[in-house]
Amino acid sequence: MNMTRTPRAITSKFQTSRASDGETSSVKIENCVGFTRVPLGVAGPLQVQGSDGTAGSFYGPLATCESTLIASCSRGCKALNMCQGVRFKILHDSMSRAPAFWFANTEDAVAFYDLVPSLQPKFKNDAESTSKHVRLRTVIPHIVGSSVHVRFEYLCGDAAGQNMVTIATQRVCDRFSASAEARALRLQRITTDNQMSSDKKLAWGNIFRTRGVRVLVWGSVTNDVSQRVLGCSTELLYQFILNSKEGAAMNGQLGYSVNPSNVIAAMFIACGQDAASVAEAAWSQLTAEYDVDTKLLRLISYFPSLPVGVVGGGTAYPTQRESLEVLGCNVPGTKHRLAGLIASFSLALDISTLAALATQKFSRSHEKLARGRRSPETKL
Repeated sequence: MNMTRTPRAITSKFQTSRASDGETSSVKIENCVGFTRVPLGVAGPLQVQGSDGTAGSFYGPLATCESTLIASCSRGCKALNMCQGVRFKILHDSMSRAPAFWFANTEDAVAFYDLVPSLQPKFKNDAESTSKHVRLRTVIPHIVGSSVHVRFEYLCGDAAGQNMVTIATQRVCDRFSASAEARALRLQRITTDNQMSSDKKLAWGNIFRTRGVRVLVWGSVTNDVSQRVLGCSTELLYQFILNSKEGAAMNGQLGYSVNPSNVIAAMFIACGQDAASVAEAAWSQLTAEYDVDTKLLRLISYFPSLPVGVVGGGTAYPTQRESLEVLGCNVPGTKHRLAGLIASFSLALDISTLAALATQKFSRSHEKLARGRRSPETKL
């Protein structure tokens, strides 16, 4: 790819973001002129137990320009901590890429479709020859006219794996193109990805399947804690959730949640994740269960696709590395912990925001914390 030097007139505009040559020597973006400073705050602590062995009190680093986010998330953490904290379960782990194999006619495409299961061992060997970390789990063919879109699903160790699976799948495609089978099937060409993996886009396929880490997180709030910390009863919270689900459904909303994307985006930036993957990561389903006898409110959030990693990408930059250390996610084998903690802090924010909306303190909180003033009737 041809690169041109960034004009001096442009670089001179970035006074506050400039960095020395030493600071940018290891940066892997083009035309780097420095760094954008995003305010970094810490929410928590939050008591968390996870199916991967995670157990303890954690603080969540949030890189954000939005006032009230950290305060609200911390309030949710406090309420959950007073009710035994949260738990998470890792349900699945997968990263996908979906090339299209183009043929002269549908008959040849069908022949390839039938052949794909027998080709999986060869595809596996070719893909895994590109990295000691990548593991091909399955290939799923789909016929589209005279082409076959094949969804390759991988395990990628501690990396999020978007680049890893691209390189692995390209190796598979290149070697198959040169094979006798390709010639016999009159393969015309292969394109590395034809949107069936929906990389960095919201898609039902990545909700039903997994592109990243699939996480379930849950916690409970008693009526006493809800009134003391959140300012309302659990019954009011439950009624608000049911009513707002109706509003979401009438507006055609995909899934139901309040604002987990705030935490996901902030922790992605703080921890060196691919911020564009928030598009697919932010979908979640919040479920509420209310016990009329005990007035206990149980809240469960389901995140089908959190594309995260603790190695690769932006995780090596100093501030991002420090954020991963705060979470205990800076050592091998902690990718699932990172996904579980992001989901846990997202649930904490949802609980607090639900209460702010139910008690009409949502706008007042923004007025106080974002604008630094209080209206006469404001009582937080």
